[in-house]
Amino acid sequence: MRGQLSKDLITKGILSVFPGSFIASDGKTIRIPTNCEGETIEIKCTLTAAKDFECGQASSVTSTSQAVPQNTEMTDEEVAEVRRLIESLGL
Repeated sequence: MRGQLSKDLITKGILSVFPGSFIASDGKTIRIPTNCEGETIEIKCTLTAAKDFECGQASSVTSTSQAVPQNTEMTDEEVAEVRRLIESLGL
């Protein structure tokens, strides 16, 4: 499947950043529970590899996905920054 390694990496990142997030029963959708104006809702997120590039040409990543970054773990600083952003959005 095109981009599967990248999608797996991004999925792990989303699941680690949003408490209570999970893979839905369809096995494809990420669900992120949140509270909006006192109401509990779930944001659905589906990852799809794009067939084109909106930011110009692809950088060093090739269509064969051989240029996947070696370090797949978020640093403590990155996690803290994402949490700060989530809090600032009231999520």
